[in-house]
Amino acid sequence: MKFTFAFALAAFLTLVSAAPLEDNDLEAPQSPGTDACGTPTQARPFYRLFNSAVTDHLYTLSANEAPAGYKREGVSSRIFPSQQPGTIAIYRLYSASATDHLYTTSLTEHNAALKAGFKSEGVVGYVYPSASCGGVPLYRLLSASGGDHLYTTSVVEREAAVRGGYVSEGVAAYVLPCNCGMDRTEVMG
Repeated sequence: MKFTFAFALAAFLTLVSAAPLEDNDLEAPQSPGTDACGTPTQARPFYRLFNSAVTDHLYTLSANEAPAGYKREGVSSRIFPSQQPGTIAIYRLYSASATDHLYTTSLTEHNAALKAGFKSEGVVGYVYPSASCGGVPLYRLLSASGGDHLYTTSVVEREAAVRGGYVSEGVAAYVLPCNCGMDRTEVMG
């Protein structure tokens, strides 16, 4: 089933993003006219989980969210749980037929994903639209089979994923680094 949906997902991605995401693809800040960057100490860990049985990455602000089959991989970065000056919403969508979670700051892409069969899981948090507030790129990749989106702040992990069959889709957003002392993720106990 995942293979069949890969074609539909590939068609959706072709329609929505024929080119990789760039900074100008991010939605405008929801707090127009402000140059402030919010309070970085209010940012929370953005946990990364993975389900190897269905090849799906899940990202959440909740340390307690771990659906059946998902294993915690660590902290990918830090994002805000509520709107801060200079931040924009990042939406989480899920396709049950592709077993794929998609994260986007673009309302256009959000709405196109809904038409392609994804279900909105709402706003997962708030991120920066640029690096101007000390944010680092959150890179977005898609597996060649079309069934998994991977997000990372690590250039090393991004390059390894591309060598392993993922396609880089550019920068999804700008986030605060986890400062966890590891290149990829902070190990969770």
